Amino acid sequence: MAHAQAMAAPANGGAAPAPLPAQTQLAAADQAASPSQGASSTGAADAGDEIVVTGIRGSQQRAVSIKRNAVSVVDSISAEDIGKLPDVTISDSLQRIPGVQILRSAGEGSTINIRGLPQVTTLLNGESYLGAQSITTTQPNFNDIPSQLFAGADVIKSSTADLLNAGITGTVNLRTRRPFDLKEGLTVAAAAEGAYGDRTKHKFDPNFNGLISWHNDKFGFMASAAYSNVRLSNSHNGIQEGYGAALHNEGTADATSTGGFSPAGRARGTPVAGGVDVNGDGDANDTFIVPQGFTGWNKIDQRKRLGINGSVQWKINDALTLTGDGFFTRQDEHDRTAGFQMQDVNWQAAEFTPGASRDTGSVVNGYHVNTTSIYNYDLGNFDSYAQNDRYKSQSQNYNLELKYDDGGRFKASLRGIYGKAYQHYDQSYAQFSLSNGEQWEAGGIGHYPTSLGGDRVFNSDGYTVNTLAGLNSLPATVNFTGNKPVFSLPSQLQSELSDINNYALKTLSSEGNYRRKGDLKIARADASYEVSSDLNFSFGARYSERSVDDFEFDRAAPLYGGNGASNPAGCLVKWKAFDVPVNDASCNAGDAAGFYTAGLTRKANDPSFKGQVKLFNPGVAGVPNMYVLDPKAMDNALKFQNSFYPGNVDVMNPGASFNVGVKQTSGYVQMNFKSDLFGIPYSGNAGVKIINTRLDITQYVTGNPQPYGLAGLVTGTLETKRDFTDFLPAFNVAFDLTHNLKFRFAFSKTMTLLDLNQWGGGLNPNYAIDTSNPGAPVFRVTGGSQNGNPQLDPWRATNVEGSLEYYLGRSSLVSVGLFHINVESFIQQGNITRSDLPDNDGVVRNRTVSISTPIQGAGGTLQGVEAGAKISFNDLGFMPTLLSNFGIDTNFTYSPSDSGKKDLAGRSIPFQDNSKIQTNAALYYQDRRFQARVAWNFRSKRAVQSDFGGIVGLEEYQAPTNYVDASISYDITPNVTIYGQGSNLTGEYEKYYLTWKDERAFNNIFERRFTAGARVKF
Repeated sequence: MAHAQAMAAPANGGAAPAPLPAQTQLAAADQAASPSQGASSTGAADAGDEIVVTGIRGSQQRAVSIKRNAVSVVDSISAEDIGKLPDVTISDSLQRIPGVQILRSAGEGSTINIRGLPQVTTLLNGESYLGAQSITTTQPNFNDIPSQLFAGADVIKSSTADLLNAGITGTVNLRTRRPFDLKEGLTVAAAAEGAYGDRTKHKFDPNFNGLISWHNDKFGFMASAAYSNVRLSNSHNGIQEGYGAALHNEGTADATSTGGFSPAGRARGTPVAGGVDVNGDGDANDTFIVPQGFTGWNKIDQRKRLGINGSVQWKINDALTLTGDGFFTRQDEHDRTAGFQMQDVNWQAAEFTPGASRDTGSVVNGYHVNTTSIYNYDLGNFDSYAQNDRYKSQSQNYNLELKYDDGGRFKASLRGIYGKAYQHYDQSYAQFSLSNGEQWEAGGIGHYPTSLGGDRVFNSDGYTVNTLAGLNSLPATVNFTGNKPVFSLPSQLQSELSDINNYALKTLSSEGNYRRKGDLKIARADASYEVSSDLNFSFGARYSERSVDDFEFDRAAPLYGGNGASNPAGCLVKWKAFDVPVNDASCNAGDAAGFYTAGLTRKANDPSFKGQVKLFNPGVAGVPNMYVLDPKAMDNALKFQNSFYPGNVDVMNPGASFNVGVKQTSGYVQMNFKSDLFGIPYSGNAGVKIINTRLDITQYVTGNPQPYGLAGLVTGTLETKRDFTDFLPAFNVAFDLTHNLKFRFAFSKTMTLLDLNQWGGGLNPNYAIDTSNPGAPVFRVTGGSQNGNPQLDPWRATNVEGSLEYYLGRSSLVSVGLFHINVESFIQQGNITRSDLPDNDGVVRNRTVSISTPIQGAGGTLQGVEAGAKISFNDLGFMPTLLSNFGIDTNFTYSPSDSGKKDLAGRSIPFQDNSKIQTNAALYYQDRRFQARVAWNFRSKRAVQSDFGGIVGLEEYQAPTNYVDASISYDITPNVTIYGQGSNLTGEYEKYYLTWKDERAFNNIFERRFTAGARVKF
């Protein structure tokens, strides 16, 4: 792709009044920084020639110019940053902007926050964008969008009245290229590159992109496309996510199914008054955080991306210009996981004694909370498993815009937007166990019809595990005193792992699948009238419709049809597992000898697996290689499930499914002005926007759960209609204190809609097996989530900020700003307790469980400091010639927040996903042909999840992270460039913990990535 070129606009005393929306002004500022036709490139120039700066310095110059001329607080990145050196995605580039925090998916930048909140609106060329990765959410996720399709991106932090779709703390405006933005005549550019990961160790992943454009003074067209096929490593070790945790007290009945931390016949401590002293502190008043399982896995995420962008512009006459844009993305992603898990056989209880623990000083229900760093388990269950998560997504966004500008006082535009997107998710899971199965069925024998071979032992070669009998269970240790867990497995188990004959199929399932689709329709009109050169008024109206349909389902197969009147077509079973007897009264199967077993066991080397069971290295200390199904075998989830259990059908999960429609009618009026005060020039805008929102929410009423893991049937729908109106003033002013010193002040009220599932989602219980009664296990309700509440209010906030900007040169500025955000209405995750939920067999056993649900926050605050410096040493006259080709781009953000909740340590919990400190620093070098850049990103601890495992106050945090990236490029000729880059060069990974740093939870481990490529332009 052609180098981005930039020429700084001449310094002026202030930005001109905005005749059209702020987004249009940003585009105008960007064009002002673009080269004029025929300008020369960087290098020797005759006196009077126009000097055009390219490369890294050129992109920085463009960003400085946009910030200087913007009508509000704005930071930008240019095309040289996006998709180039050293950033992989748009999110990676946006993190270089003060106040922007990102999350990574398999090491690539994905979702973003601005100033600590994810309620960030995304615009495409100034209006709403519907992305396939964020159909139901407001938080942007950019990992499906090829970065090479964009000319730039702006982060708008202070709202204006004409910004009718703004985020609470900021808005991201993505800018695509258009033909009139490029030089007149024909432009052709292309690039090809290959990427390599030090963990995937696959051959180079391809990435191709190209652009063709042509225009004359009346008409132009442009088309660009990008394709990539990447394989990314993402490993995990530690507590098994999604299985929860509990607090268990010493010597009390809730500690384990046998009344203590270990089987009843094994010593587990010293009897003392009130119970048993298990940690040697002389008393029995301690409680421990008990995870229900530990795991380790390796995942390869394969992402095939395709993006196409097209634009046509027609200058109909001297007053009218018509622009049409189309933006298309498609991504096919397979996340292929191979791993192991060790769990308690009875998931309702803990079965370890603490080998190393610490009293935190926190007290819950009279017991002292202890952290644990060494877990001495009675190993109940050890499995290998494979999982394949497929995400297939696509989005289309179209824009048609007619602008009127005859050079007079009145200007106007009409615009129509249409977008549609979908995302399909399919999951498939296969689990092998090495045990003999006695903990699930008496004697480890499954009961099957004669037609299926009759009764059989689950795994005759499996090792003996019987926690219910006490001393026959095997000891295992998880040592988490370091940053990564070290496992010590029983020698008997280790000797079994290397023999494929010791593995047997336990479970197949396909659950949590969904089909999401959404569409977006917008009609908008804007106009402005210039009263004088120092004053104009702009006004406009907008109507939008957005609808989202989310259908979530599990797959279930009909088992044992024709075995009785209760199941002539077969019982639908989701968990096709050896430990699931088909004995429910509503649909059962069996004979005089008893009920049949759901999962049809078979050896791992059975021909039905077609040789796809292979050794893999889990990459976890103390765990040897083991056999697991190649997850690639499940790329087609339905086909794979049907190959073992034919006739799978989609069974709706009503609690997770919903439909939400949003209609908004909005308008604004804004005064744009410039003048001087005591000889100090100033410019700005003041206005108000009015937004009326109408919600149409459909939720599904769910009956009692069906047997064998299926959600309850739909018994009706709940329709909710809501209507609310927001009046949102905005004021921005900038004073040019000197030629190079600018002070800004901004005030605004903001409103952002919720994630739509927070309005539409229903109750979705979780179940886990209780094997305290061998041969008749019960899947008990252990908790769950209630995703939606139609009565929740949207996010609302009042924002105030001020900033000081000093411009040292065309490519250099130093800025510092203060912001305060009073979040008047926000959503946070909370918990409610319920004792009326039935277990999976339909029986209500009055167990009190915790349900995670969004709740209305009473209010909170975000405030902080942002500071940045973009300095090209060439702009500093005192720098020696030796350093004139260097430059820096650095920023610092301090944004403490308070959600109003406390964790178990008594500390205030910040807003979820927020880090108090973020720092970026990039050092670059650029001469006539060679460029190099090293970039560092730091993010302090991040709040991830409240009330982990239903334990009130147990907050999950991510530890601080440091990422280092680097890049180089060389211009062989003015038209040919070769380049290379490396990301995550230090091998940084994400560490998570629960409230206290020594209560380690798990790690997400990414790889180093290296890329080499070539770019040509004509």
